[in-house]
Amino acid sequence: MQPYVLVLYYSKYGSTKQMAHLIADGVEATGVRARIRTVPNLATVVTQAEASIPSEGDIYCTLDDLT
Repeated sequence: MQPYVLVLYYSKYGSTKQMAHLIADGVEATGVRARIRTVPNLATVVTQAEASIPSEGDIYCTLDDLT
């Protein structure tokens, strides 16, 4: 597997997502591959699990992404 820099973020309103994408652009400008991942929204009470793939936007981080 080719090495990469994981850009992992959580963004409730979108500002942090924009920053994560800018960071990934900067990483890739150096010639290193960037992998952008997010995490699902967390709540104190879980009534329903979120889908493993979000309906839009960046995909969720997996254990493989972290290794």
